[in-house]
Amino acid sequence: MVWCLLTEKRLLKKISYIAVLLILPILVLGLQRGSTEEAGMVSIGLYTPAKAGSLSDKVIQRFLTEKSVLRFYRFEGEEEALQALYSQKVDAVWILPENLEADLERLAKRGALKPIVRVVEREDDIALTFTREVLCSKIFPEYVYAVYQEHLVKRLGENVPSEEALLAAYDRRRWKGNLFQATYMDGSEGTTESYFLAPIRGLLVIWLVLAGFAAVLYQKMDESRGVYDGIPGRKKIRYALGLQAVVLFNGGLIYLVACKILGVFTSLGWELLLLVLLQIMIALFCTSIGLLVDRIEAIGIMIPIMTLLMVALCPIFINIRRFWMLQSLMPPYLYLKALHGSSYLKFMMMYLLGGIVVCMTLNRIKYRK
Repeated sequence: MVWCLLTEKRLLKKISYIAVLLILPILVLGLQRGSTEEAGMVSIGLYTPAKAGSLSDKVIQRFLTEKSVLRFYRFEGEEEALQALYSQKVDAVWILPENLEADLERLAKRGALKPIVRVVEREDDIALTFTREVLCSKIFPEYVYAVYQEHLVKRLGENVPSEEALLAAYDRRRWKGNLFQATYMDGSEGTTESYFLAPIRGLLVIWLVLAGFAAVLYQKMDESRGVYDGIPGRKKIRYALGLQAVVLFNGGLIYLVACKILGVFTSLGWELLLLVLLQIMIALFCTSIGLLVDRIEAIGIMIPIMTLLMVALCPIFINIRRFWMLQSLMPPYLYLKALHGSSYLKFMMMYLLGGIVVCMTLNRIKYRK
């Protein structure tokens, strides 16, 4: 305990260590501010020559008021909207007709669809293809009502109820909730509040792994200065893991506060359990690399490579399923999986047992004399 306190005091005097600790608060502040700003995957310009209160105007108001990963901007003129598209201020422009309701009624009577909304796009990509589905999701319910109205006219003839009665009956029967609800395997509900913060967990965990690598670098620098010369070789691993414990304890506290501030915190007990397991996994992972690689320069080269591998293979931005064995070697992978899937706890425990065996074996091999 005394050695840990002295190590803590010594580390806090290092500018490089303070810089590592400050990276996360800076990242959190940036993400917190960014998540409150207007953000989206694609920017869409909206225009209609229709008057206020018309169906086209109501549809545009829905786009502007509903939460979405798309950014919507309304323009007062068609030329202004197209100019914004040409100047790359928006990615697409949707031009709704002046009399959308009459167009939908006409389509309902003919029984065949005909384009009624003009969509102008700067390029053709996957994201813009998906946005057309969003447009259809707002127009299609109005088209369904027109078909419903036309069907009743044909069936009832002169006995068809008034427009208000038809609308009231239709409104009572139409689906008003969400057709889908995202939940995890542990029963907790998924969230769609801000896709901007979706990968934040993975990025924070990678920062914690980088803190573990920083501990390895400090250990190597101490060894080069002869700090551990008086310690028997096989006992040096205790000090390596002790240094990991000090660094990861500090990082873990900052990590928990960051999760709470950013709103990705689950429950205190579950967070602490997984964090302790994660910290031990990181300590064993980084210590094993420190035992395999002697040169500080080589570890410095490995850090950005390992960071890129973790970003690519761990479920942060995408979830790749083809390299499970390689992914499982990286501490963030099992941790991120276990957050909403308690079945992964057994894999984390297996990782800990395997990591202890590997660390002890590598230490025995390195200091076999």
